[in-house]
Amino acid sequence: MAHDYEVMRYCVTDYMRYVRSLGETMRAIESDIAYQQARLNLMGVSYESVGCSEPNRDALPDGICKLLELRDRWSDEYAHCADDLEYARVLCDPCNVNRRAVWMHEVERMTWARIGFALGYSVAQVKRMADRGIMELYYMMPEEWRRDPIPNAET
Repeated sequence: MAHDYEVMRYCVTDYMRYVRSLGETMRAIESDIAYQQARLNLMGVSYESVGCSEPNRDALPDGICKLLELRDRWSDEYAHCADDLEYARVLCDPCNVNRRAVWMHEVERMTWARIGFALGYSVAQVKRMADRGIMELYYMMPEEWRRDPIPNAET
């Protein structure tokens, strides 16, 4: 039994928002790491080989500890979301323009006009391709994303 197109669109959009949030989380942590490294570089420290073994009120060891904690957090977050992000990227591979149009609109937040320009199609064609891409993605995305966004919908 096939779902209504609006149910499919809702579920795929929810899945794509989740994928986008994975990338945003990683970029936010990377930004925090870069900021902390810049602060430590201003102090003239080499933070690569220093650890934080004991509490100290000095700003330098605290900064190094914070940087190491941020790197650990980034590693943990990457381990948590790498498989989901990679699977979504494979689903929306550029060789399938229908699903790629959905990726570009939902994950990369591109306008339909910009997507049309990038892919070499008109805005109307890109929207039709994205409609087909939504139906394709619905049946290919992880099952929990077809079930969880609308709990009472039949699968």
